[in-house]
Amino acid sequence: MDNRIEHVLNELKTSLGLKKFVLHTYSLSQEVSAFGGFDILLSADWLPPAVEIPEEDDLLPDGTVSVRYSLRYQQLLLATTQGERSFAEALATSEEQFIQWTEQQTGLDFEDDFILTNRSETAIEGAVIHNGIPVQTDGFLELEWDESGRLLFCTLPLVVTKQFEEVPFSLTLEAIESLVREQLTPIRLPIEDEARFADYFAIDEVFITQDRTVLPYFTEEQSAEFSSNVLQWQTSSKYEVNQQTIHPLLRELSPDEAYSVLAHPENRITDETVQRCVQSATAFLSAKLPEESGEWEVYRILQQPNSIEVVCRKIDETAGPLRRKLVLMLHKDTYELLNFLDSIEMAQLFEGFTQALVQTISQEEAFELMVDYITLDPRYVYHQSSGIYKLCGLLDAEECVDAVTGELKQLNDL
Repeated sequence: MDNRIEHVLNELKTSLGLKKFVLHTYSLSQEVSAFGGFDILLSADWLPPAVEIPEEDDLLPDGTVSVRYSLRYQQLLLATTQGERSFAEALATSEEQFIQWTEQQTGLDFEDDFILTNRSETAIEGAVIHNGIPVQTDGFLELEWDESGRLLFCTLPLVVTKQFEEVPFSLTLEAIESLVREQLTPIRLPIEDEARFADYFAIDEVFITQDRTVLPYFTEEQSAEFSSNVLQWQTSSKYEVNQQTIHPLLRELSPDEAYSVLAHPENRITDETVQRCVQSATAFLSAKLPEESGEWEVYRILQQPNSIEVVCRKIDETAGPLRRKLVLMLHKDTYELLNFLDSIEMAQLFEGFTQALVQTISQEEAFELMVDYITLDPRYVYHQSSGIYKLCGLLDAEECVDAVTGELKQLNDL
């Protein structure tokens, strides 16, 4: 075993009370990080003492402890026990001691950096805060243990810096009204029990910085390029696609491969990358859909661990499961098309549904109906470009407006 990995596994074994356990399997995989670039995840399974080692396809025996650990940020993310009984050593005898254990694992201080939001005799849930304001984190804080103080389950938030934007929260809905209006967009949703589609106006959930920059709700998308390049061609191409199997995003890596990624974890999209992706997308669509020049755009480009993901979508179609999209997977060095996914396959699930009625409510009217239900709550959000947590407003609304009747509805009920 690689000495670097062995050291980490030994530390995890001690911190989780697994001294008598036997390491069964471990693996290394690469994923897009919410903090920019890539992270390497170490996954491991420990078997409780005196159990028979399972065959490859067998279920793990009760008492097995499975973990996920961030090698880049050197923190435990998840630990879970198979079944309802733990054979590990006790970690604590009280809630206070489990809070101290959480502080040791995360580097966060109770009450200053995190608070409890729910508790029982053998479990706690919490949230990360700064100056009393919630911090958008990669992961939740939750611990569960048995009556003897043995850990049954934990998931820990990852906070990668103590640098926060120290400014008062000054955003108001009135001050950013133009931005709020831009986030109120139409969406077409299936009403399954009526076998029809309906159009609504809903708020796109986003973060807005103090300087009025809009950040995507999913922090890892800050690494993506949202280009909106219209794809046009004069003649169709004879581009042939030799579809290849794409290694899964969590493809197992060797230790040397993993530490090579950690040495250069960046995944920013350059101008040259955008240009090459647009060229590949144009060549592919002009062959697949030669009559649809000017009807498609490159919406998003994101560097995945083993490929570049290019999302193309039909222009001027309403958002929702029926909006036509093509997801292209390109070779990360040559930009050759390796494979693609077509959303038309999802649309076939709704074959026979009645199309949406003609929209009669304008976006302006929908905004006036929605304005009292739109919220803007302070949140600290990691900003990849600056490497700090910025104070933002979380723009959201639980309601939406029926684009035909003007009726307000709860999004969660649709």
